[in-house]
Amino acid sequence: MSSAKWHAQPVGAFDTETTGQDPATARIVTAAVVHMQTGTRPQPLRWLVDPGIDVPAEAAEVHGYTNDRIAQLLAEHGGKPGGALRFLPTGAVRPIPAETAIFEIAMQLGGLIAREQAVIVHNAPYDLTLLEHEARRYDVDPLSHRPFGLRGVVDPMVVEKAFDQWRKTCYKKAADGTECDRENSVHVCGGCRGGKWACGGCGTTDRTLTSLCAHYGVVLADAHDAAADAVASVRVLGKLISGWPQMAAWKLGTLHEHQVTWRRTQQDGLREFFDKVGKEHDGMCPSWPVHTDACASAHREQVAA
Repeated sequence: MSSAKWHAQPVGAFDTETTGQDPATARIVTAAVVHMQTGTRPQPLRWLVDPGIDVPAEAAEVHGYTNDRIAQLLAEHGGKPGGALRFLPTGAVRPIPAETAIFEIAMQLGGLIAREQAVIVHNAPYDLTLLEHEARRYDVDPLSHRPFGLRGVVDPMVVEKAFDQWRKTCYKKAADGTECDRENSVHVCGGCRGGKWACGGCGTTDRTLTSLCAHYGVVLADAHDAAADAVASVRVLGKLISGWPQMAAWKLGTLHEHQVTWRRTQQDGLREFFDKVGKEHDGMCPSWPVHTDACASAHREQVAA
């Protein structure tokens, strides 16, 4: 491996669009692994997978893929029902079996891990837990069971909350009624305070990728497209490194272990707050970068209730 810092080397970003919110039961509809290196264009590998179940209307409204659209795209490119499509950076499209798509996604991420390159995943416990379960469904070795395991993951959501824990969000006007100037990044209201980065776009009320892009001034032209979201997660991370450069000085393995601790602390604090105000929750699983089976069971019980 090169002696260059981890963030200066090639990295990969992963994102999915799916059938639901529970990563243990949801299915992949689209996925992207984007290879990125400073000074070069992103190289996205994308997959469309027939999930084999109905795509709920609420999920289709987010990412735009209904069962009918999936079937139409498969037919247009010579794919079969229950199969998948692979989209290459060259624009070529190849029909492949669904199990091949899951195998290829896992191989791409496994290759990054083996080469000690960062795997950047916003809200990693969702996407990586989802992939773990999809791999088992298709008899593919999950990343957690491979020789290198799951390491070198960088989750901008966890990192941002760790470094700017007390940042409030811009969801109201200033006392005098003045609104924030989005175009010129002028911040006047009582939110989005803390950290070293000026507000890049007001109106954020959470730490979703869309909100972090708005806050840090990252363009996300096609939200909920897996490749676009993956690229945006890398660019948000670049903003975080600019604001808190100490994370770039750490080894990738050290940053990974810090995130394990940060996530546990963040979820424990959120659980205590929800318990204090009487808000129902699913236990706020503290595991990272994948949910434990116990957490997945608790989530399903909460959804069923």
